[in-house]
Amino acid sequence: MVPCRRARGPITVDGKLDEPAWKSAHTIEHFAIPITHRNPKQPTSARLLWDDDTLYLAVVMADADVYAMKKKHDSFTWEDDVVEIFLKPSGLKHPYYEIHVNPIGTTLDLGFGRRGAGTIDRWTPWESGLKAAVHVGGSLNNWQDTDSGWVVEASIPLKAFTATTPKPQLGDRWLFAVCRYNYSVYMENGLELSSSARLTTGNYHQFEDYDLLEFVE
Repeated sequence: MVPCRRARGPITVDGKLDEPAWKSAHTIEHFAIPITHRNPKQPTSARLLWDDDTLYLAVVMADADVYAMKKKHDSFTWEDDVVEIFLKPSGLKHPYYEIHVNPIGTTLDLGFGRRGAGTIDRWTPWESGLKAAVHVGGSLNNWQDTDSGWVVEASIPLKAFTATTPKPQLGDRWLFAVCRYNYSVYMENGLELSSSARLTTGNYHQFEDYDLLEFVE
């Protein structure tokens, strides 16, 4: 069970994570490679907060080779370095949601009516209203130097989910996973996948393995 604590004070989405509210957030540090559950070579940590209107996400990623080319919203951002959050609100049998941010700040949001029931084109019309800001420590797309990593700060309006579920109330629990594609010249196979959930397959859509996120004070 992962606590999603109520944000105490305003959050400005600028990629800096300097608001006092973030200091009280629970930090998720148990990212693991799918199937093997080994620790990734380049670690990730994530934090989540909420208020009556918004879900907030902060992700800090070590990355020696920050890479992203996709600049168009709803493009195939998983072909870049990218952080993804999957959300399956309480009581939903089939619908779930997937939101991406890459190091350029390009976003992708998908509202799935059911897993496997169509290609990406069917699910991209859903718009979350996401706001995201990114900070890159180093240079983007220069594989010949060494970067330190990148940070994502994002806000997701809770009204985005009201077509399938009401806004969360205190004590509600949603299934979730924060996942990452990390392409790098420093990786043995050029790519490392990792997730906050202990995935038993290489498929990030394996929501049976997701963790529970509990909305708390």
